[in-house]
Amino acid sequence: MEQYNKDRIARLFDNLADQDRGTDDDVSRASIPHLVGQAALDALDLEREDVLLDVGTGTGRWALEAARLCRQVIGIDISSRSLDQARAMAKRANLDNLVFARGSFEEPCSHLDLASSAITKILAVYSIHHLPDHLKKESLATLAGLLMRPGRMVIGDMMFFDDPDRHRESFDDVHYDGGDTDFPACPSWLGRCLEQLGARVQVTQIHALAGLVVADFSRHSGR
Repeated sequence: MEQYNKDRIARLFDNLADQDRGTDDDVSRASIPHLVGQAALDALDLEREDVLLDVGTGTGRWALEAARLCRQVIGIDISSRSLDQARAMAKRANLDNLVFARGSFEEPCSHLDLASSAITKILAVYSIHHLPDHLKKESLATLAGLLMRPGRMVIGDMMFFDDPDRHRESFDDVHYDGGDTDFPACPSWLGRCLEQLGARVQVTQIHALAGLVVADFSRHSGR
């Protein structure tokens, strides 16, 4: 049975932030998580007037990239120490169109009025896999409710295109911990959840254990 504890996840990423493992060298750029993140950012197709919500922003790597392409980026994360690093990185980069606040998939609006933020795009890179499936489904509905129409949601993450037991040699490559704090879903299941919310969905495999789900919400699909 999946054991999920949000406070445990927050402590885990606080500790990772303290260890400053967010290197930006050639090795990390060639890693599967980086390739997934870059593909997800590209799939957003950001335009100058877009407002992006980056859920599980971490230390802000993709938020900073996005901020150079759109009007505003709002990054939320459960790790306060990661957010401190994200703010420092934004300051060093001279970017003033970013807002970082503590929040989660379950409670994205705990510190910000996201419902009135005119969010046109949503990004989740390597974050939603920490939720068990029933919370993923609830969280996708919550996020879809924050998205203006037309709007786009992109999930780039661990997701099982094949039986993970057949790819155990790749667990480290995709940063899968074998089910301790990671609960990846099948992309077809994620797609169905989003389709039930009125989205048109496209799935792209990047690795047997990682890929993208792009969900487009039309003017007539709610909100």
